[in-house]
Amino acid sequence: MTNNPDSLTPGLSTAPYPKPARLGSLMAIYFGLQLTVNMANGGAATFLLPLWLQELDPESKVANYGLLGTLAAICAIVAQPLWGGLSDRTRTRWGRRAPWITAGVAGLAICISLLGASRQFALILLVACAVSTCYSMFSAPLTAIVADRTPVERRGVMSALGGAGAYLGVLGGVLAVSLFASQLRTGFVACAVFAAVLGLPLALGLRRDSRLLPSEPRHSWRVRLASYWVSPRRQPDFAWVFAARLVLITGFWGIYSFLLYLAQDYCGLSRDEAAQLYPLLSAALMAAILLSIVPAGWISDRLGRRKPVVIVASALIGASVAAPLTSPTVPALFLSLIIAGLGFGAYMSVDQALMTQVLPSAVAAGKQLGILNIAQAGGQMLAPAVAAKVISIAGYQGLYVFAALMALLAIGLVIPIKSVK
Repeated sequence: MTNNPDSLTPGLSTAPYPKPARLGSLMAIYFGLQLTVNMANGGAATFLLPLWLQELDPESKVANYGLLGTLAAICAIVAQPLWGGLSDRTRTRWGRRAPWITAGVAGLAICISLLGASRQFALILLVACAVSTCYSMFSAPLTAIVADRTPVERRGVMSALGGAGAYLGVLGGVLAVSLFASQLRTGFVACAVFAAVLGLPLALGLRRDSRLLPSEPRHSWRVRLASYWVSPRRQPDFAWVFAARLVLITGFWGIYSFLLYLAQDYCGLSRDEAAQLYPLLSAALMAAILLSIVPAGWISDRLGRRKPVVIVASALIGASVAAPLTSPTVPALFLSLIIAGLGFGAYMSVDQALMTQVLPSAVAAGKQLGILNIAQAGGQMLAPAVAAKVISIAGYQGLYVFAALMALLAIGLVIPIKSVK
């Protein structure tokens, strides 16, 4: 991998990268935003919502959670590039990305609070779609800051911090809201307040963001809509990165999104036993992710290589299914999550940096990263629907086999990338 940005993403060499002192401040805000917002969103969506659906309709919990994930994924697919593209063209006294990030955090807090007030499944679906849309308004412009303001040789560390914040946030949120397992409505309100009180001040700290970067040229609506399509034939590396992340996230998150039900229905625990065990399982996964995520990003920057780290990380995720597949026990669940966490931490730290280096245009980084982020957000939100279908056909063992196959497929999709080593 070369340190010359022009060889990978035309125009990035002209970006006014911050001085090291400001880069450190930017890294801190980036990590803090990912941490706080994902704690609120992850705790609500990953722990509280499955229990809420189970309380309202125990017999249909798997199917309902799968349908909810499908509709939320559709919203993310539309919203990610939309908000990213709008932030590309935004120029205000408060910054380029900051207004959208701030609005996304505020909207997310409001929508999470409404989840706990919804008892009809149709209303829960509607609010969950709004949550997905607001989260996309936050995440797409925030991810673009990595391409806007971070030198190529520091993107491994920057991406690692963002990934650590995001997944530490999700898992930390689960640990925190587990205190509300018997008071679900209060838990939703707590998540909303947490996002607003801590997330909004951090978002406002980005108001001096990349206003001076060249703006995407103005075109007609027809040309603008057409620009949301990135040709796999003309930009094959962009397509390979998108596909690899989509399949890996779908497989991995399919298991994690059903972890509560796996503990009950696969390992034979009661509802209360599973609710008590779930935070410990999440803590094991969180510890493994934290152990690998920053070192992997640093090693990738030092070596100047991304693909080998991504391939090894994907292989670890695939191998993690062996223990629970052969032994449906609690110890096997812990072992599987630790191995998967080591792989997933390394993957997220380096794959994000890889994504920023296959962008066709620097001035449209928000839109293009929004398209690539569909693979992550869409994969996470589509996973429950795909996993629910796999479970209905092949049971929970089939779900583990599916996750392993997705990891192998992800490796095959990364290998053809040519512009980044």
